[in-house]
Amino acid sequence: MHYARTVVDVGDGPQPRLLASADPSSGWVDVRTAERLRLVRLGATHQAAARVAAAVVPGSLSEALSVGPLFQEACAAAVSAGDAPVAASTPLVNALDPAGYRDFMTFERHFSFGYRWQGKPVPEVMYELPVSYCGNPLAFIGPDDEVPWPHYSEHLDYELELGIVIGRPGTNLTPDEALQHVAGLTILNDVSARDIQAREMTGGLGPSKGKHFACAVGPWVTSLDELDLEAGLVMQTRVNGETWNRSTTADMIWSIAELVAWTSQAEELVPGMLLGSGTCNEGCTLEIGKRLAPGDLVELEIEGLGVLRNRYGHPSGTGWTPAPRAPAIG
Repeated sequence: MHYARTVVDVGDGPQPRLLASADPSSGWVDVRTAERLRLVRLGATHQAAARVAAAVVPGSLSEALSVGPLFQEACAAAVSAGDAPVAASTPLVNALDPAGYRDFMTFERHFSFGYRWQGKPVPEVMYELPVSYCGNPLAFIGPDDEVPWPHYSEHLDYELELGIVIGRPGTNLTPDEALQHVAGLTILNDVSARDIQAREMTGGLGPSKGKHFACAVGPWVTSLDELDLEAGLVMQTRVNGETWNRSTTADMIWSIAELVAWTSQAEELVPGMLLGSGTCNEGCTLEIGKRLAPGDLVELEIEGLGVLRNRYGHPSGTGWTPAPRAPAIG
């Protein structure tokens, strides 16, 4: 199953609607409308059917996943019946509005390059446990949205990652249990402002202003049964139509199940939480000696997950930045 979101005008302003499909190239179905029609056929009044369908199929994928099997059953019934069809060309918005966002580093050539770039040895902890940082779940944009360019940065980058979408709550999971809690996978662009990121991380904490202004996700979320994870999924980037990298999820040193299981230790997984794999090998400009310019069109593709396409905007002009302080101790 594939899940996506679009925006429709229902007479009371634009509203996000969840879509489902067995094959995105053949089109989608509006799951809420299809569920309403199904309930009417089963004998519900039109008003009651509309209320129940809105509760089972809200406009948020995170909220829908929290409904549990009722949402999955509504999607399966909608795709089977073919009610409320939506064309494959329908513009899509961000497939997921994450309930939380955590990003790992699991591709060895990428993270080892990153430490060398900073003039540091690769820490042993990178091979001892999956290391992550918590990002901003409110900063997500979708396919064909423009990536904002902050005024405080002259060096924006893309980062091609596999996005893991949590579908069920759970805590203290083992890797053998973890995949049962995954709703599906998507494409993630963990956008980076490299210059401010490099400066702020000398403070010893995770990235903040270098990351929290934008991430892109989509165009859809695909359930695990649709994908050949054992063989690995091909990952590639095109900038202005030119291929800049080609990699595979088979290079991850920590598996999807291990990332989910480690996240759940002493914490509760939340439906709609997004876990990033970390940038794939050569999945950003730093590793390949290139650089983005304002207006560049970046297309990130992962086998079975479609193409996430975004154009980078132009610097946003003036804004406030802090003035340095003089040390009082030294």
